Amino acid sequence: MRKSVNVILYLVACTLVIFYGQRILSTLGGSDGKDPGSRAKDAHMTEDAYYSLREVASVQLGQVLITYDVDETTGRLLARYSNEACPNLQADPAVLRKQMEDLQDELHKRILLLGPRADADQSGFVTGEEGARFRDLFAFGHLVAHCRENGITDLDGIARAAGLEIDEVSRNLQDYRELVGD
Repeated sequence: MRKSVNVILYLVACTLVIFYGQRILSTLGGSDGKDPGSRAKDAHMTEDAYYSLREVASVQLGQVLITYDVDETTGRLLARYSNEACPNLQADPAVLRKQMEDLQDELHKRILLLGPRADADQSGFVTGEEGARFRDLFAFGHLVAHCRENGITDLDGIARAAGLEIDEVSRNLQDYRELVGD
């Protein structure tokens, strides 16, 4: 029992490191001293957009893995996110700080690359809504790719897997094609 509790606590800590690492770093005295708000400002986006793109970046960089479980009742695919990049939380604090800084820097660089794609109106600034839509389309595209890998290629099957109506699936597919087509 104690071992499973420790594993759960470790996984929670790892998730916090990935998604809130910059805030944790600022309390440890990180090197650049930038909080998420100033990093978001530097990236020309709201803090909400920054966190949405951070979720995408963490998957793209392999720090977070998305797998799916099937709800047997509805046929819907339920996403499960697992941490693949947890630093050694028992390491020397200086080593841990460096690992976290590197993780945050890698995420920030990827977010800077994603920003122009997420900027739907090409205004030069990513709003929270644009960031959330980008993240949602990324997750939708990931789910569709999983469906196709498992032989689900028709709109009805994708709609069931996504838990969406067919017209919403069609709209998301069109938006996703536009997003990745450039």
